[in-house]
Order: sequence, then C-alpha cells, then structure tokens
Amino acid sequence: MLAAQTLRSKGNSIKEIAKKLSVSAGSVSVWCRNIELTSEQIKTLEKRAKDPYYGRRGVYLTKLKKETNRKVVNLKKLGIKTVGKLNKRELFLVGVGLYWAEGFKKDKQVGFANTDPKMINFYIKWLRDGFGYEMASLSARVTINISHKDRVAEIENYWSEQTKIPLDNFGKPFFQNTVWKKTYENPENYYGVLRVKVKKSLDFLRKINGYIEGLRLTV
Repeated sequence: MLAAQTLRSKGNSIKEIAKKLSVSAGSVSVWCRNIELTSEQIKTLEKRAKDPYYGRRGVYLTKLKKETNRKVVNLKKLGIKTVGKLNKRELFLVGVGLYWAEGFKKDKQVGFANTDPKMINFYIKWLRDGFGYEMASLSARVTINISHKDRVAEIENYWSEQTKIPLDNFGKPFFQNTVWKKTYENPENYYGVLRVKVKKSLDFLRKINGYIEGLRLTV
C-alpha cells in the first residue's frame, strides 16, 4: 500500500503502479484515492494517454512500423527487379501508354505535361531513343500559379536542371490566375507543371494517335 502511494505521489498512473506491484488496478485506486496529483503530473498523464507510442502500445506500434517499412522496401525492390531493363519495343509501348494518359492529342504538336520530373524525363527518353528527337527539337513552358510569379527564374532553372532542356528552349511562362484559398506547407517546393513539346511534329502526332488506337484495339 505504501509503495503504491509513493509511486502515485511521483505521478505514476494507476495502471503503471498495478503492473509494477503485480496487484489489481482496483486495489491501487483504493489505496491512492486520497493522493492529489499536481497539475503538471495530470498534464503528463493526459499526454501519455493520447500518445500512441507510449508504453507497451509504443513498443507494439514501433515494431509494427518497422515491419511495415521493411515490407514496403522489399516490395519496392521486387517491383524494380520485376520491371528490369526495358528493350526498345517495351519502351515504345510504355511511352505510347503514357502519352495516351497524359499527352496532348488535339494539338498540332506532340506535347506532354506533368509535375513529376521523372515522368517528364521518361517522355524525353521515349522521344530520343524511340524516334531520334534531340533537345534542339524540344520546346518547354512552365505553368505556375500567379502567387509564384516572383519565382519564375528559379522554377525554370529547376526544370532545366532536372530535364537538361536548355533555358533558351523555354517559352513565356503561363500563369494560373486562380487565388489559392488553402495555404500549403513548404511552398518553396512548388514548381508547377512543365509542358514539353516537339517542334513541327503534326505528322508525328498523327502517328502517335495511330499507336494509341492500336492499344485501344487490344482491349
């Protein structure tokens, strides 16, 4: 009883005391009912109660998180291994599928837009390795929200570094005039959308539409 009261006066919870003394929580509650905790001790216990990583819950959740992370890493490695290196035809078909999803189809030029530099670079690789288009044949244009107008040079430099498209190939940026109501975290990581077009490519666009139709017919 005295040990329970001593632990309680130090700010331990009823359950913690019961576990330490190997007695029931009901007994501890009765023994310690006259002990008043300080406001600071109460705040600490309330914080612990809301913290999913405190005590045995924390041990379990930490273990679960590690197992989940390990599983995610292993599955990612398996996915990378499964894809492997694409041959020329596989690159061609993946590129057609990508263009079907994200490419410009009703324009007079082949074009593609995305926020992901990796996807843009895959598109550029598809153009280069599959059809022989070099950087000189490409034009780029950044689309950003008007609130980032002062960052135009920074954003264009970012995309040029990511894609290796020379800044001389960049056209006048397009600004979205919609005012964002929501305030986003880390606005400095916003780089808008990059549009990459192939100059004088109307006939090539017609071919791509034919490739896409070929995919449609496989469904």
